[in-house]
Amino acid sequence: MPVEESAPPPGGGEGEGRGGGVSGDGGAGAGADAGSAGGANAGSAGGANAGSAGAGAGAKAGGRAGSGGAKRSAAGFLGPVLISCIERVRADARRVVATSARGEGVEPDVEAVHDFRVALRRLRTLLKPARRIYGKRRIRPIADGLRELARATGTLRDEEVLRETLTDLELGDEARSAVDAWLARRSQREHEARAAIVDLLRRDSAGDAPATGDAGAPQVDAPAGKRLRLEKYLARLERRASRRKKAKRRSAKALARRTIGDALDDVRALAATDPSDGAGMHALRIRFKRLRYSAETFAPIFGERAERTAKSASRLQRRLGQLHDVDEALARMKDAEGLSPAERAAVTDALGAKRARLAGKATDELAQELATLAALWSDEPPAPTPG
Repeated sequence: MPVEESAPPPGGGEGEGRGGGVSGDGGAGAGADAGSAGGANAGSAGGANAGSAGAGAGAKAGGRAGSGGAKRSAAGFLGPVLISCIERVRADARRVVATSARGEGVEPDVEAVHDFRVALRRLRTLLKPARRIYGKRRIRPIADGLRELARATGTLRDEEVLRETLTDLELGDEARSAVDAWLARRSQREHEARAAIVDLLRRDSAGDAPATGDAGAPQVDAPAGKRLRLEKYLARLERRASRRKKAKRRSAKALARRTIGDALDDVRALAATDPSDGAGMHALRIRFKRLRYSAETFAPIFGERAERTAKSASRLQRRLGQLHDVDEALARMKDAEGLSPAERAAVTDALGAKRARLAGKATDELAQELATLAALWSDEPPAPTPG
């Protein structure tokens, strides 16, 4: 059956919260419409949650810019998607800093930090196909520059999910009381992780130009003549995405096929990982996340096939995320100061039982979703060798 291109999917993506193993992978898309960068900023400035942002920046930006993946250039398709995601990251970063500058000791807005984390993660995923059309040498410094912020958001996520995992765990009264007290003492780490993100965002880079601010976006409380640290990376990527004439010549459909095909290959390479291998299951979760984002981005080209792929990948991402959250909690229990050996044993036993249940579900669902993915792409020809 030949591949058919279709119009972008309708809005209203599948929302996800911070819990349940996904912790920050907001709705089915990043949200902003590349056709209106100012609108993206204004929407984010008003507190729009990236977790309910609709069918995805890829579907909106790619679909609005025009159809015909076989005829359109890769740069013409991906450029608006990248610019849309850049605007989302920029606006959410400003929200994080602005909400933390309202007074001494004020905790950063939890939702603003969450939205920023989602937007940054999605943008970093898009850098992989961007390398194929703008060049590895040009994109690598941008990816490296955004990695430090990603690590900071990961530290926060770990603390949030540890609290959520242990709070939801079924324990006896004595163990529950001890764990709640332990979490209360540990809560300062979560506050410090949020503050570290703000510190990284506000830290200036020598030689940066003054921040001008976009219409509708909150102004950042930054020193005069300085701007958010990540801005130089966003601006560099934005310039690159706008210079289509300097991009490598290939079709949007070829880029879509290559990106989704590589993501599928990465999933299949780890699909036989033993469920008892926590690190392997975590790596597989990351690959399903990349597959999901890739499919959402190129949904305007592959239509329902890509939409179903994204939903399939999202289900496994969620399940494997739950498994990873339990593995992380088990690791923290090994040196949980403030809990007695008996209390740690009670928590470890409960976590172990939960992990066994999740691993069984993950094994069954993995087999089902791999079969679904194989059926969806069985007739798709291999991606052409890059010129």
